[in-house]
Amino acid sequence: MAVTPVIVRALPGALESGGRTRTYVRVGADRRDRSGDPARPLVVVFHGTGQTGRSVRRFSGRSFDTFAAGADAVVVYPDGYRRDWNGARDIDTPARRRGIDDVGFFTDLVEAMATAHGTARERVYVIGFSLGGQMVMRLLREVPRRLAGAAIISSTLPDTYGTRTPPPADTAVPVLLFHGTADPLAPYGGGVVGVRGLFPRGSHRSAEETAAYYAARNGITGPPVTGPLRRADGSAVTTVTTTTYGGDSPAPVTLFTVHGGGHQIPNPAHTPMPWFWGRSCPDLVCADLIGRRLPPATR
Repeated sequence: MAVTPVIVRALPGALESGGRTRTYVRVGADRRDRSGDPARPLVVVFHGTGQTGRSVRRFSGRSFDTFAAGADAVVVYPDGYRRDWNGARDIDTPARRRGIDDVGFFTDLVEAMATAHGTARERVYVIGFSLGGQMVMRLLREVPRRLAGAAIISSTLPDTYGTRTPPPADTAVPVLLFHGTADPLAPYGGGVVGVRGLFPRGSHRSAEETAAYYAARNGITGPPVTGPLRRADGSAVTTVTTTTYGGDSPAPVTLFTVHGGGHQIPNPAHTPMPWFWGRSCPDLVCADLIGRRLPPATR
């Protein structure tokens, strides 16, 4: 089930959006290298607080680069304004204070990649870690038609974000959520998000409530199915529980609960500062599961 890290060239890039020069790191072959395939997907990975596109790429062990191996997809790691995103949280942050249009940046980025590198506008997948998950939540609400799938890692809905049970959206988007039960920054059971009691980011719902919210948003009314994560050979992974809503629907929602897991992006190559971020999980690789549960992202 493990993803083998790949070596893919990363290139810096920039574009004008909202009157500002916005930057990013791109991984994947140029369009001229795949001129006969204009339909390859775009995967956009949003970093956490204090990170950049480059640093979240390292933080994840470059595991998301796997999607770009063999020029199967283009992966982009954008940079937030002052390492911040104007996402779902309604709190005073640099990006919110300046009114940074990060939704506009995202849509401009999608257009730029389609024009310059031949990615398909209808095959855009977004992944967000921590604060980046808050950015994904905002995209799910404001531009769902731009998204073919979404993954939210170590991030839950702010209490102030919408109603507890939203009406079904016009556009249903499959959503994967990954969260550790021992996350020291974003509590699995809900509560105030912060850095070990410092820099509070407001009260948030639990990981389970967040999954139920997106299931309701996708119009899924049946109860979830819960069980252990299964390896390719069918054996159970006892450290990870899956909770899936609408497994037979075109837009299911699945929560991967990592028992004892911290504020990490589980990957096969890198576990940064477990004493601060908490434990990772050797039995789970986010990139692998995203590739299998949102299969168009990798082919």
